[in-house]
Amino acid sequence: MTMAQEVADNPTAQAELYDLVNASGALTALLISKEGHAMAEAGDTSYLNTTAMAALVAGMFSATREVARMVGEQQFSILLQQGENRHIHISLVTDSFMMVVVFEDYQRIGRVRHEARKSGDKLVKTLSRRGTEKADDLSVPEFKEYALNLIDRIFAK
Repeated sequence: MTMAQEVADNPTAQAELYDLVNASGALTALLISKEGHAMAEAGDTSYLNTTAMAALVAGMFSATREVARMVGEQQFSILLQQGENRHIHISLVTDSFMMVVVFEDYQRIGRVRHEARKSGDKLVKTLSRRGTEKADDLSVPEFKEYALNLIDRIFAK
C-alpha cells in the first residue's frame, strides 16, 4: 500500500481535519505531502482544484524553506497568506506532511492557529502510528515534471 492510499484509508486523519474545520470555522482543511499530493481533505472543496493547490503549496513551502535557510533558520514551520477576503494557514505537521487551512476574513487568525496546532499534534500521532512518515513513491524528478505540467495546464486557460 502506498503512502497516499494509507493516509486516504485512514479515517482518523480525515476526522481530525473535519474537527479542525468545525472548531475553527474554516472553509477547508487539506493534508498535503511534501511531494505535493493532497492526502486528505475536509470542508468545502468545491471552489478549488485540490490537486493543483497541493502541488503549488508544496512548491511554495520548499521555496520558503530555502529562504529560511538564507536567514539562518532550518525552516519556517508556519506560513500565512492573507488575501482580502480569504486567507491560507499552512503548517508543517511532520517532515513529510503539511496542513493547509483556508478560512474567510471574519474568522480570527488566532483561533485558526490554535485549532491548527491542536489538530497538527493529533495528526502527528495518527500518522506515526500508521507509519506514513516514509517517503512517497514518486521521486523528486518525477514530481517536478508532474508539477510543471500541472502548472502549465492551470495557467494555459
